Amino acid sequence: MFRGFVAFFCFLLSCIGTVLATPCDERSVLDESLPTIMMEEVLANPLRFTASDGEFYYLADLTMAEQDLLLADDFFEEREVRVKALIEQTDRWGRRPAILVDPELGDLSVRLVKAGMVIVRPQLRAFNCLKFLIKLESMAREKNVGLWVIKNVINDYKSISYEQIGLYGIVEAKLISVGQTRSKTYLNFGERWTEDLTGIIQRGTLADFSEFGHDLSVMKGKRVRLRGVMQLNQGPLIELKHPAQLELLD
Repeated sequence: MFRGFVAFFCFLLSCIGTVLATPCDERSVLDESLPTIMMEEVLANPLRFTASDGEFYYLADLTMAEQDLLLADDFFEEREVRVKALIEQTDRWGRRPAILVDPELGDLSVRLVKAGMVIVRPQLRAFNCLKFLIKLESMAREKNVGLWVIKNVINDYKSISYEQIGLYGIVEAKLISVGQTRSKTYLNFGERWTEDLTGIIQRGTLADFSEFGHDLSVMKGKRVRLRGVMQLNQGPLIELKHPAQLELLD
């Protein structure tokens, strides 16, 4: 009887392991009380979808290069999933950021990124989860799957056009210098800030970059990757509100 109990206990552990298998699954334990939605409804508009509880949600920490680049994946056809909000507060449009939880695979953010259906937009997830998702995104890009086949959303900043202002994107560039004032840190990618790209880090979030593993002092002269909303304030800039928006490539 004892052996049978041990075998059953090991079986339970193995079942849990199939779900809690990535750094992003710490919050994705399936709760039968969570509202549900069909995946096709989410994919129709990931920025605002309505679950079975009548509430509005959007996919947390994920976005698309363009709305029409969200590709189909046979895995998601006619699949019902649970919707787990990451915070209770709603934004100005009445939405809450949420992850999608599948009984078999846990947090489906991993599946979406691996399939090249979305790009990572760091915001709420734990540092280790975002590092993992960005790694999966790089693998999808190397394999040319999903949106990485249709359009390379990574740009050299010199090729950025005015039409990209206000859009979320990914930029690669060589960091020329790092400047510091009392309130901000400036990542300069050229000599003329009115023409060249600038990355801006507010003083209040600077400690997060160190905790994440970034050493800005050694990045000078190296190629980095930034992701964020392209803004224009005399010159092009990206505000880095989360350390996962910055990657060291060299």
